[in-house]
Amino acid sequence: MERTNGTWTLGVFLCALCILSSGLWTPASAMKMKMKAVNFTYYLHDDFVPPNVTAVAVAGANATLTGPFQLGDIIVFDSVIRKTASNASAQIGHHSGVLVSLNDPSKKFISFALDITIHGYSGTMSGSARIDFTAPSWEEAVSSGTGSFRGVSGYLTVSAVSLNSAFPVLKYEANLMLPHHSY
Repeated sequence: MERTNGTWTLGVFLCALCILSSGLWTPASAMKMKMKAVNFTYYLHDDFVPPNVTAVAVAGANATLTGPFQLGDIIVFDSVIRKTASNASAQIGHHSGVLVSLNDPSKKFISFALDITIHGYSGTMSGSARIDFTAPSWEEAVSSGTGSFRGVSGYLTVSAVSLNSAFPVLKYEANLMLPHHSY
């Protein structure tokens, strides 16, 4: 019994050694994934006027969208995404998540999920960032995705198009790296 078990173990070890030394699979080759750059622009349209409200203050001392913010104020949003800055342009998805106020009232933490169909891509992306609404632009990290965006990494550059207190519009420039999928 000892000899058979020892022979089997030696055989498995030698097979594994052959596979690893052949270059068919190595940890380094597993990490060599072809990536492609994907860039596109879309516009987030919010509506703070009932009945089509896209953001709501759910917790905090002030609990308003327009009042001064304090640490811990929480806003939940489900904003419409359109192809252009025009409210009449085609809707291509939703940008949903949570915005939390930090000690500096102009700074927020955002965690989001983006559901979008654009330029032959369709799926979700998620990410987070610490943002400053007083800056002319800011970046939000993209860390995961589904559908066409499976394996995505990158960032979104955000700038204000209109800061109308009832209907703000933000421009998003997506700068992404996607693995070449072969299904």
